Amino acid sequence: MILTEKTVSRTEFEVGTGWQLKPEGACKGTACVPLFDRAPGSSGQLDAVAVADAIGLPVVHDEDHGVWAVGPESIGSRALVSAEDADFELPDLDGKPFRLSSLRGRKVVVYAWAPY
Repeated sequence: MILTEKTVSRTEFEVGTGWQLKPEGACKGTACVPLFDRAPGSSGQLDAVAVADAIGLPVVHDEDHGVWAVGPESIGSRALVSAEDADFELPDLDGKPFRLSSLRGRKVVVYAWAPY
């Protein structure tokens, strides 16, 4: 989610991050994180950077351009939990075509390496 203002509407935050703001906090699936004083005000506006920080979304600020990048969430800041790889086809060890999409629905680790 790219922001030009730290303050956004509840709807914009929910659509941009996939997290629903409920009375019990920010929720995604069965996980909920209490927001305490970071919940949306009566105007429905919220400090998206403060809420993102409270629920563990990475936030990057580019001061020169006046933008913030928020999310996606990670597990221990090491693995994305919401990203999907693009489908691609490569030969397997026997030279037969293998498509990543054949593993859809399973947890997969894709390791990419470049020698430069």
